[in-house]
Amino acid sequence: MAKQIKGLKKRPDPLALKLFRLVFKVGGIIAPAATGRFAYNVWLTPHRFSTPDSEKTAEQSARTGHLQINGKSVTTYEWGQPGSTVSASTASGSTVSAPTILLVHGWSGRGTQLAAFIPPLIERGFHVVSFDAPAHGKSTGKQTTMYEISGTIEAIQAKYGRFHSVITHSFGGPCLAVAMKHGVSAGRVVNICPPAHTRDIIDKFTGMLSINENIKQRLIAQMEENFGKDVWQDTSMPLNIRKLDIPALVIHDTDDIDVPIEEGQIIADAWQDARLISTSGLGHRRILRDAKVVDKTVEFITS
Repeated sequence: MAKQIKGLKKRPDPLALKLFRLVFKVGGIIAPAATGRFAYNVWLTPHRFSTPDSEKTAEQSARTGHLQINGKSVTTYEWGQPGSTVSASTASGSTVSAPTILLVHGWSGRGTQLAAFIPPLIERGFHVVSFDAPAHGKSTGKQTTMYEISGTIEAIQAKYGRFHSVITHSFGGPCLAVAMKHGVSAGRVVNICPPAHTRDIIDKFTGMLSINENIKQRLIAQMEENFGKDVWQDTSMPLNIRKLDIPALVIHDTDDIDVPIEEGQIIADAWQDARLISTSGLGHRRILRDAKVVDKTVEFITS
């Protein structure tokens, strides 16, 4: 039984989720091949949520732009000025140049989802960049993959140069790890609630939708047909970051029911120079708006 976030009542499952479960239950019996293809398409299709009030200021204050990635228009956001001088807690009390910090949201997220981190970074003179991943937010497209999102990160670095630091949430963590394997570089990385293995994400996805084992195996077979049988190793975050020697911070909540904290511990253990900070009662998304989490992140980036 999934544990409940402290202080929050368990919300009833939405009607759309119940309908999907019914479709997979019936389809798995009468048309397993077609249902397997449908499951694969649902797997690649994020849900777009409207921008909440807590992110409106960040959205309205950003300088927006667009990048063309695989025929899709990717919306980018900027705050602060590139190449600025940044105050840092150095022993001499001097300043260092730290132009760009990248924010990477998770699956079905938005470029403004890490809005709480922007003001304190701007106050310290950083240039902050974020983006709506393909098929997310204001970017075009209906489906996307970890590889396409990691390619977007590569394109953003090609435009702005090496990142001083990168802050990721959830699925953004393994996307960054793939991008770093392909040459993206950063001085420091903060991963908030990152999932460890793609196969585990598949397990959660099929479990949430009550997809039976037969349909699940068809989805897996489709993944391997399109991306190769080594896709699971190629997208495994612990495998992709184990040779990185840059400092990293993993922040994870003990009450995260979307990605258990054990996955964050796996990533912190695999990273050569990383430590795990645990929180409690924040879950998978409220953690992004917690003042202490923001303070710890900014302190790690600037110290």
